[in-house]
Amino acid sequence: MTRILAIDPSGTGTTGICLINNKSIEFQEYKNNHWANHYEFISSLVKLYQPNLLLYENTNFLSNRSKDSLNLIRLLGAIECLNLKTESINVLKVKELTKQLFAGTATIPNLEYLPGRGKGWLWKGKRISIHQLEAYLVWYLWNK
Repeated sequence: MTRILAIDPSGTGTTGICLINNKSIEFQEYKNNHWANHYEFISSLVKLYQPNLLLYENTNFLSNRSKDSLNLIRLLGAIECLNLKTESINVLKVKELTKQLFAGTATIPNLEYLPGRGKGWLWKGKRISIHQLEAYLVWYLWNK
């Protein structure tokens, strides 16, 4: 049984979660302002779902060196220490695909964007956040 946990990590904001369990997909997100709490949440998901692989969006925004970016780097380092196979997708690839989806120059089956207040991204008709979308895109890009 293939279980993949794909994440759009945040050290101080919202971490998007996409769990792929064979062909079913489940979305979650976690909001907190401390990177260690994000790590504990991700670690608890690993224990609960026992994925074969953890995929995450990696960053190359190191020149910023803000508190948020440093906490994200701390979280990414901690993720790499989990007792689990990990792989990453570059943030620029995820952002580019997100941009193409917004513009309508790329499409993904079962995913649609409805513009307007209170609308947004839908996966099979269910609303998902931008963070959950990007967690899904991490898996989608890896799976291509």
